[in-house]
Amino acid sequence: MDNAMDAPTTPLPMTTKLRIAARVWLSFLRVVLRDPREPLPQFVARLGRVAPQRTERIAPIRLKGAVLRILRLGPWRPTCLANALVLYRLLHEQGDPAELVIGLPLAARDHQAHAWVELDGQDLGPFPGRQHSALARFS
Repeated sequence: MDNAMDAPTTPLPMTTKLRIAARVWLSFLRVVLRDPREPLPQFVARLGRVAPQRTERIAPIRLKGAVLRILRLGPWRPTCLANALVLYRLLHEQGDPAELVIGLPLAARDHQAHAWVELDGQDLGPFPGRQHSALARFS
């Protein structure tokens, strides 16, 4: 693959899918069970400070899809921030220099913030990150 963002065409083995699912759920638990008194910048810095794991490297676009699909299972609907934090953590586990971005919509009809992940300046999601003006960036 020429571009790290390209989606691979071969299906992943079931064991790899199960390992990804376990990594997603563990990261999600880290996010939702965090101390709410801890300021977000410190939490994001701690979440991103992880030694690269010896796991199989998954293409970032495929990892994003896995995070969004896996976290839809169950009775909850994670916020864009929770989805972005999980993806941010998993990308850092692989050694990818992901950046968490929080912003407001460009069309100021509302002031609902949105969080997304960027890798090498490309928006990985959750959608619609690029339609927002960045207020804060965490790498």
